[in-house]
Amino acid sequence: MKKRKKGLVIGLLSFIIALIIATGGKFYMDNKEKENENIANQRLAALMLRKEEPHATKVLFTSEGSHPGVGLPWTVGAEVTIGNDVFDMSLETDEISIINYGTDKKKMEKYTELREKKNIPNTPLEVVYSNGKCEVLQ
Repeated sequence: MKKRKKGLVIGLLSFIIALIIATGGKFYMDNKEKENENIANQRLAALMLRKEEPHATKVLFTSEGSHPGVGLPWTVGAEVTIGNDVFDMSLETDEISIINYGTDKKKMEKYTELREKKNIPNTPLEVVYSNGKCEVLQ
C-alpha cells in the first residue's frame, strides 16, 4: 500500500513539474514572438523616420512599443537625433505621431527650422533597437 501511495505521489509530482515546464516554455515563446514583432515594427518605424525626417542621424528606441488603446496604431517611444539636438518622439510604422518639445519653445523652433532645410545630404541613420541591437540604414 505504501509503495502504491509513493508511486502515486511521484507520478503526481512529475505531472506538476512537467506542467510548470510546459507553461513556462509557452510563456517564454509568446514573449519572444512579441519581442520579434516589436523589433520588426521598430525597423519599419525607423524606415518611415528616414523617409519623413532625412535630417535624422540616430534613433534610439526607448521602449518596445505597443498598441496604446483600442483602435490606435502600434506606437513606440524614441529619442531622435537631428543635428545636435535630441527630440523625444512617438513613432508609428507609417508616421511620426507626437514630438515632445515640453515647454522648450526654442527646441520647437529649431525642429521647424531643421525640417524646412532643402539641401539635405544623404546621411546614414543609426538605429538602436529596444533590445540593444544596432543597425545603420543608408
